[in-house]
Amino acid sequence: MKNRQRAKGVGGRLTELVLWLMVAAFFALNLTACAVQTSQDDKAAMATAPGYSVIISPTPADFQRKSTVTISGSGFKPKQQLGLRLIMGGVLSDISSAVKPAPVANEYGAFSSAWLLDGEIGAKLLGVTTYTVFVVDEDGKTLATAPLAFREGTKKPAKK
Repeated sequence: MKNRQRAKGVGGRLTELVLWLMVAAFFALNLTACAVQTSQDDKAAMATAPGYSVIISPTPADFQRKSTVTISGSGFKPKQQLGLRLIMGGVLSDISSAVKPAPVANEYGAFSSAWLLDGEIGAKLLGVTTYTVFVVDEDGKTLATAPLAFREGTKKPAKK
């Protein structure tokens, strides 16, 4: 009887080990398939999720009032209404209404919107750091992300 219990204990441990390995393999494969790749240079930063592409330009952007940041993307459904979000002032904020034109994919699944920074900087909701811009669908599901970095703004020479 002892041998039978010992064998059952080893088999139970082996089964548990196999289950843990299967769970680990499942997560490893899913994380690999959903990984976000980031490529960055001094002009633009891009993050891609499967099928989507988002570019923010310029990167880093000048941190000063009246600076413009362009957020563009492709790989979305044609005519899909999109949302743009980032954490601003410690709160997840929807900036879709602050960009022009509204982020709606064209017939090819691409969009491009410009964000004129002014009140966000004046109210100190943004700072010289890197943020993540989330492109979301109508249900708020994140479809793609891209980094938005700011550097100290360069002062323009005064006109004489």
